[in-house]
Amino acid sequence: MKSEGDGGSAGWPALADPWLGLAARVLVGLVFIVSGALKAAAPAEEFALVIESYDLVRSADLILVMATFLPWLEVIAGFALVFGYLARPAAAAAGGMLLAFVAAILSTKFRGLELPNCGCFGWGFHPSPSQALVMDALLSAAAAQAFRRGAELLSLDNWRRAGCKAG
Repeated sequence: MKSEGDGGSAGWPALADPWLGLAARVLVGLVFIVSGALKAAAPAEEFALVIESYDLVRSADLILVMATFLPWLEVIAGFALVFGYLARPAAAAAGGMLLAFVAAILSTKFRGLELPNCGCFGWGFHPSPSQALVMDALLSAAAAQAFRRGAELLSLDNWRRAGCKAG
């Protein structure tokens, strides 16, 4: 029988969990930085056409506002996750956006709408709606892990807490 101190399997999940949180935080952050930057680099009208194809928002003005600011929200949340600054709120924001993306794609499937592309990466990678659903579901799980344990290792949040204790 293995004891707690001999490196048995009982200690592995507790040791790996913060590393999984870090990996999840950085993965979701990088995806959000890339996807947001690709959309932000293009004219907002291009992303507005994609938002319009979901047929969820009726106001053209609101669609253009969403197309202008949503990519920047993704970039900000992505950098916050990568650097671990306000990691839990950033993970919650990313998870919320991902769930909204899943709901939007599912709504088009249920209504029989054909999307030209999901709009996930602007003019970059164009996954099918089904591929985007799988990707967003996996990223949602990663965002949940980042929320749960993502601020524990190599994060500005941790560094700030250590600085407050020292001072």
